[in-house]
Amino acid sequence: MIKRIKPILVLNLIIFCLATSANGQNNSLFSQNPKIDSNDLNIVFLKVDNLNFFKDNEFKAEKVSGYTLPGFRLSPKLSLALHKNILLEAGVHLLHYWGANKYPCYSYLDIPSWKGEQYQKGFHMLPLFRAQVSLKDNLHLVFGNLYVNNNHNLILPLYNTELNLSSDPETGFQLIYDSKQFSSDVWVNWQSFVFRNDNHQEVFTLGASTKTNLLKADNKFQVYIPLQLIGQHRGGELDTIEDFKMQTLINYSAGIGMRYSFNKLVKYINFESIYSEFINNGGVSIPFDNGYGFYNKLALGIKDFNINISHWISEDFISIYGSPHFGNISTNTPNLIFDKMQMILAQFDYSLPLYKDVSMGFEGNIYYYLPFKGDRPGYEKVIRNDVMFFSFGIYLKLNPKFRLYRFND
Repeated sequence: MIKRIKPILVLNLIIFCLATSANGQNNSLFSQNPKIDSNDLNIVFLKVDNLNFFKDNEFKAEKVSGYTLPGFRLSPKLSLALHKNILLEAGVHLLHYWGANKYPCYSYLDIPSWKGEQYQKGFHMLPLFRAQVSLKDNLHLVFGNLYVNNNHNLILPLYNTELNLSSDPETGFQLIYDSKQFSSDVWVNWQSFVFRNDNHQEVFTLGASTKTNLLKADNKFQVYIPLQLIGQHRGGELDTIEDFKMQTLINYSAGIGMRYSFNKLVKYINFESIYSEFINNGGVSIPFDNGYGFYNKLALGIKDFNINISHWISEDFISIYGSPHFGNISTNTPNLIFDKMQMILAQFDYSLPLYKDVSMGFEGNIYYYLPFKGDRPGYEKVIRNDVMFFSFGIYLKLNPKFRLYRFND
C-alpha cells in the first residue's frame, strides 16, 4: 500500500505545480550577471544584496539528518566602473541565522561545526572585494569575490544549491566566457591560506563547467554537451602538521542534453543524461577510492515555474560539494557506507518579481529512495525499504542600487 501511495503523492505535487504556474515572470534568485553596464561608468553606487530565507529539511534515518535554516545574507558594497571594461567592488558579507548570537570563526563550507575558542558575535562576517576586467562583452576575468551564478551551472550531484544559504562567498580567480555556441566557467576558490608555522592546512577548490551547443544557436531544438569538474586539494609546502599527506578529491561529469524551446505558456522541455565519477587521489581516510553515478533529469519550464524529475543511481560515490543525498556514505552515522543506491528526486521552484529589485521565490523537493542496504563495522547489516523525505524553502530577495557620486569624465 505504501509503495502505491508515495508515487501518487509525487504525481499530485507535479499536478499542483502545473496548476499554480499560470502567473509570474522569469527571475532566478541565485543568478548573477558579470557584464559591466556602460551607463555606470565613473559613478559610485551602493549596492545591497540581501537574501532572506527559511529552508526546512525533513530528513530522517541513517543517511542524512534533518535541519532548518532560518536567516538572511546581507552584502552592502560600493561599486565603481573605472572603464567600460573595468569594475571595482568592495564591501562586507554578513550571515545571520535567527536565534544564533555566536558563530564559529573559520571558513564555512556547509553547516560549520562549533569552535568555541574562536568566534564572532552577532554575524558571521567577511570582507568583500572584486576586481574585474572584461576583455570582451562575453569574456570576463575576475579577482577576489567570484560570480557563483546558479552554482556555476553544475549539476546537483556536484554542487548543492543550499550552499547559497550556508557557505562563505567564493574568493580567488575566475574566467567566464559565454557565446551562443559555447560557454565556460573556470575558477579557483582559495578557502584556506597558510602562513609559516601555521597549524592548519592550505585548502583550495578548482572547478570548470562548460556547455557546447552542437546545433545552430537560433534552432528551437538544441543538443548540447555539458562537461563539469570540481576538485578540492588540501596541503602545501608550508604545512607543518605531522604525518600529514596531501589530499585531493575530484568529482567530474560528462553527458548529453537536449532542449526544445517554446514561445507560449510552456517555455521549454529539457532532458539530460550524465555520467559522474568520484576520484580519491590519496591522503583522505574515506572508504572509497573511486565511484560512479548516473544522473538522468527531465525538466519542464512553465513561465516562472521550473519542474524537474530526476533519477540517480550510484555506487562508491562521494559528492564533495553536492547534496549528501547523492553519496554512498552516511553523514550522520559514523562508518556507515551504503551499497548501490537509487533515488528519484522531484523538484519545483517558482520565482515572482514583486517590485523593481525585489522578488520572492518558493521551492520544494521530494526525495524517494528505493530499497537500500548498508554496512557498518561491528553492527548488523542495514536493510531498509523504500523511504521518502521532503524539503521546502521560501525566499525574499532584495538587491537595490543607490547612486552616490559621479566623477567628471
